[in-house]
Amino acid sequence: MQLLDVYNDAIRDCTKATALVNSTNEFYNNSVVSNGTVYSTDIHSCVIDGAFLTLFMAFERFLELSFLCYMMGQPGLNGNTFARFVSPVNEENALNMIKGNNKFADFTNRDIIVRLANNFFDAGGTYTYLNSISGDFEEMKKIRNAISHVSIESKKSFQGLVRTKIGSLPPNIDTSTFLNMIVPGASTTFFIHYKDIVVSAIGNISNP
Repeated sequence: MQLLDVYNDAIRDCTKATALVNSTNEFYNNSVVSNGTVYSTDIHSCVIDGAFLTLFMAFERFLELSFLCYMMGQPGLNGNTFARFVSPVNEENALNMIKGNNKFADFTNRDIIVRLANNFFDAGGTYTYLNSISGDFEEMKKIRNAISHVSIESKKSFQGLVRTKIGSLPPNIDTSTFLNMIVPGASTTFFIHYKDIVVSAIGNISNP
């Protein structure tokens, strides 16, 4: 596994997620009909939610796989390196080091990632970048949880995020509607806002 491949795969998935949102908006806004089937609000919402999950999972996968690459001593895409405190014999050994006594390492948890990075790399290596997007990372998790978890707590967390971001809680607001809204004071949607954060993070972490 090479960091360049990990980077390219992550960027490809981010591009795919963006294309899905653009396509579903095009179909929905133009009331596309095929063989009597209308491109409904439900279809539109499912595609946007699915695109966001694709984006979030691409970031999660990138964080884990890039971590393994750096543990194996690979340089960043720019050729820069940083000191590591471990020397795993292979990727499986590196993964076991990350997991420790747990079944898996949670690469959706910024605190865990930063702690592991500080344990394995000098000054946390390139993963200190995550500190600069800590708030954005938590916001994306709240949206992800609201899409994939049917719980009162995930719904409340999402509604709190909506209030913070737009100053109110519109009736029956859902994740797809929020993601398709224009960010106050900006010209892009919340989906594009988070996509840009993910792409920027992937680029920065890949180039220490």
